[in-house]
Amino acid sequence: MTVSPVLLDIMRHGEVTGKPAFNGVSDPVLTEMGWRSMAVAAAKSLRADAIVTSPLMRCAAFAEDWGRKQRIPVRVEPDLREYDFGRWDGRSVDEIMAMDPELLAAFWRDPLRNPPPEGESMVSFQQRIASVFAALFHSSIEGHVLVITHGGVMRQFVSEQLNCSFTASWSLDIPLGSLLRVVCRPRSCSDSGELLFLGMA
Repeated sequence: MTVSPVLLDIMRHGEVTGKPAFNGVSDPVLTEMGWRSMAVAAAKSLRADAIVTSPLMRCAAFAEDWGRKQRIPVRVEPDLREYDFGRWDGRSVDEIMAMDPELLAAFWRDPLRNPPPEGESMVSFQQRIASVFAALFHSSIEGHVLVITHGGVMRQFVSEQLNCSFTASWSLDIPLGSLLRVVCRPRSCSDSGELLFLGMA
């Protein structure tokens, strides 16, 4: 039996309030500019059959509003949340440099082996993202899905799809408010399937 391809439009949330920081599970709200950039990106995905969003408000608030206006059902998926930076979460690079300069340098060199203090292990993060996208590709949702999530989540997804190193994936440029389009044909319930297309929309 031929399995129909699944189209995912994966959107990174827009600009948030406050200083630039390691915003993982900390949750600043969107700025007006951030909201507008997400509306522009979401307009490229108007024919979506469903929206699946991170529970963090910089994603979920827009998802609920957009879904209501476009009459698209919205589901919150906890595993689409951003990486947990632990003790560094919500802090700027300057603040972390003052607190943990050697640990931050080690993290920049090799985040897989040197996660932030009290932060999520990178192996756990990789497994979480692989599992949530495999589930999305094999869920009862068929056709076109708009996924609203975070930069770290998107980089990890791309890393898995392109089979590039985890460290290299963190240098990928995925701007705020950008939209990544993915077409995949599911193969089994344990992975995200055969990649047919991946590119910025």
